[in-house]
Amino acid sequence: MTRVLDAFMAERASVYIVGGAVRDHLLGISKIPGWGRANVDEHSGDGASLPHTVRPASTIDLDLVLDGPVLPLARRVADRLGWAYYPLDEKRDVARLIGKGADGRRIECDAAALRGDLRSDLLARDFGANALALKLSADNSPQLIDECGGMADVSSRRLRRISDESLRSDPIRLLRAVRLAAQLNFSVEEDTRKQITALAGTVVSVSAERVRQEMWKLLDCSDPERGIRELDALGLLAHLLPEVKALQGVEQSSRHHLDAYDHSLLAGQFAAELRVWLRGGRLPEDSTLAQALEPWTGALRAHFCAEIAAGHDRAGWLVWHALLHDTGKAEGAAVDCGRDAEGGSRVGHQALSAEIASRRVGLLRFSRREVRLAELVARMHSIPRGLVKALAIGEERIGPREAYGFFRDAGSVVAGHQFVHGLGTGDSQQPLDGLDVTLQAISDLQATGQERGAGWGQFLRAVDGLFGYAFSRPAEHLAAPLVDGHRLMEHLGLGPGPVLGRLMRALAEAQASGSVADVDGALALAEDLLARDKDQAGTGN
Repeated sequence: MTRVLDAFMAERASVYIVGGAVRDHLLGISKIPGWGRANVDEHSGDGASLPHTVRPASTIDLDLVLDGPVLPLARRVADRLGWAYYPLDEKRDVARLIGKGADGRRIECDAAALRGDLRSDLLARDFGANALALKLSADNSPQLIDECGGMADVSSRRLRRISDESLRSDPIRLLRAVRLAAQLNFSVEEDTRKQITALAGTVVSVSAERVRQEMWKLLDCSDPERGIRELDALGLLAHLLPEVKALQGVEQSSRHHLDAYDHSLLAGQFAAELRVWLRGGRLPEDSTLAQALEPWTGALRAHFCAEIAAGHDRAGWLVWHALLHDTGKAEGAAVDCGRDAEGGSRVGHQALSAEIASRRVGLLRFSRREVRLAELVARMHSIPRGLVKALAIGEERIGPREAYGFFRDAGSVVAGHQFVHGLGTGDSQQPLDGLDVTLQAISDLQATGQERGAGWGQFLRAVDGLFGYAFSRPAEHLAAPLVDGHRLMEHLGLGPGPVLGRLMRALAEAQASGSVADVDGALALAEDLLARDKDQAGTGN
């Protein structure tokens, strides 16, 4: 950040830092270089202290205003730093620079031309706490400027609209209020709450890209359940995530103690706990779960800290998966799909959830890779539990053959080759999406039933077989089939068709599980399987 500021100040007499960077410095969340004051007590005079409990965001947002023209200056600064440069709004002379700080965090710096005077600029902002400015100049110490009572708002941890027009002029601010309150542990002032509720329907006019950005930040907070419930209380949830809102009051099977809505929010909280650990934080509080995950710490963190799209890692998606995994239950109830043997689960809800998750993530303009992952996890989230229930008496872990089939169905096996996990190799072309399904299944089961009992430990021991298969095999897991289709057709006198396809899949599973290890063994197994097919056809079975 120092390099960015120095580069701009080298060409302008004064540069103003505005908005969240000033607020976060005062809260002690992050620091503006060269400005020693780091909490509101020194300014507010009310003696209130702010607990520094908010973790630094993964992205630092730095907003600057300065005398124009800004675009050519911003381009020069970006070239000097080796950062990316984007002209956000050429008419208003606004540019964005993107780079990384020394700690690896992404920095997004928006530089805008000062229109009119600074007071007008600050009064046009959203909330008092965001309408603070820090004037930087080469000749003087940094000067804090507060035109809107923002210091008092920061001191009292309150979000307050600057004027009636503040929210009306840009409806994304309705969602931003909820996001900031959750992120900073602020309250939303009562008149501001009333206006958000009155304007809730206008949020649909905001571009999908801006909604996506705010929703990602909201669900990335430490308490996503609080954020969702606040969206609902203010009338925003029905417009932003109507599929989640529709789960309210949807009853579930007897093994559940909550309706589908509260269950999904609780699963999201457990997913957030896993996310903390995957990003390098503490292990989950559940000691049974912590013991089960700890042996795979390095491998799971490498997988889940990988970015799917810019600024979006797999760990962050776990909360989204939790919220969307059961959305098909509401639609299934509406069309009376029926109930399964447990007396409550909507038949086919996984397929419906997959369609809904894919649609919602797509509407928010996430990348195609993210859309596919959301669809996959929703469709397969019940499969790990099914694999555990199918274990034979005496078996504690999911075996290699079943694990292979699971990862194959998750799209990690292509053209007869085993999956490539790419950990330590930089190769992520065929990622282990089944791991995302597995951790979602863990969060799902955590949120099911007031007491999990002995079955919880049994489930975790069983899915350890999935982790073991994924991470304990050869590093790249790329093995050509022992016998290809041409050799099999020649040996068995077969032509292309479904029989050949079934045999190839069966041989791949056998090879993956270690049941066959050479060509002769593979051919012998193929002969045996074909003979069984003929016997069954002859008996009419």
